[in-house]
Amino acid sequence: MKKLAFEKIKIIISLFLTFVLCFLSASATFADAVTSQSKVKKVIVYDGSKKKIIETKGSNFGKILKDLEKPLGTYDKYWTSTESVENGSLLYVERAVPVTVVENGKSKVIYTTQQTVQGVLNDAGYDWRSVMSTEDALTKVTRNMVIHVVPYTVRTVERVENAPCEYERWYDSSLGADETVIVKEGTPGKRQVEVEEFLSDGKVIRSGIIKEETLEEGTKGIIRTGNKEGTVGWVTTMNATAYHPSDGNGLGITATGTRAGYGTVAVDPSVIPLGTRVYIPQYGDAIAADTGGAIKGNKIDLCMETFEECYNFGRQDVEVFIAY
Repeated sequence: MKKLAFEKIKIIISLFLTFVLCFLSASATFADAVTSQSKVKKVIVYDGSKKKIIETKGSNFGKILKDLEKPLGTYDKYWTSTESVENGSLLYVERAVPVTVVENGKSKVIYTTQQTVQGVLNDAGYDWRSVMSTEDALTKVTRNMVIHVVPYTVRTVERVENAPCEYERWYDSSLGADETVIVKEGTPGKRQVEVEEFLSDGKVIRSGIIKEETLEEGTKGIIRTGNKEGTVGWVTTMNATAYHPSDGNGLGITATGTRAGYGTVAVDPSVIPLGTRVYIPQYGDAIAADTGGAIKGNKIDLCMETFEECYNFGRQDVEVFIAY
């Protein structure tokens, strides 16, 4: 009997301790939740082009949205980086703008948060397989813009045409960033193209090349530009003198071991490294392959084929295009 009573006491004590532990755990969880609720959190709000940091103790975004400087409109949208408010959460508000869609001479105004013309048409329920906008589908949506919607058909045509001229771009620091000067005109090549044409009311409203084959190569032109991006070299002015291959030691062998001739130029290697491709408008394409005792700094010697060419050229300032 004593043993049985002792076992019952052990069970009661065990149950009591379990209850106490559960209570303490629940209390700790509750305390953590209260602490979390009372902790100030910073939320970054992007509303259009405006950015604002809001401090809150709340756990949902409802109050933040309600307290926006400009309340959410019927067609405005928002999205968040987290489901509930956390320190560092992001809240993005997209404001709807009015856009007019014109179809068959009839206009209707819709409010949209879409960023492109095609996005607006998709939201408005237009089937892109049968109607399209006369404006570029990827045009950025702006407030009060007008989008024209027309039915269309598609056809594919093949033709031979001139290819666009290509140009080498050379950086000229004396020009503005948006300035360009054509130094040498390019010549177009020939290409065979397969073109997709979009027609509405019998007229081509848009077209695009879907396949092309080069039939004849063109020649590249040369442009000076003040925008360094995409350039192949830089432009400077140098004092130039003409020389004959027999000048100097009379052997016609350059400092790099090649035979001098038209297209060989002598340079100061500290300004233009040997082996560099250069272009001089009055002379043509050349390679910096030679040096000379008198060629220091911004000077260059151009090799000519005849003494007469040397005399005619003499000494003059020229533009030098130096490849990177």
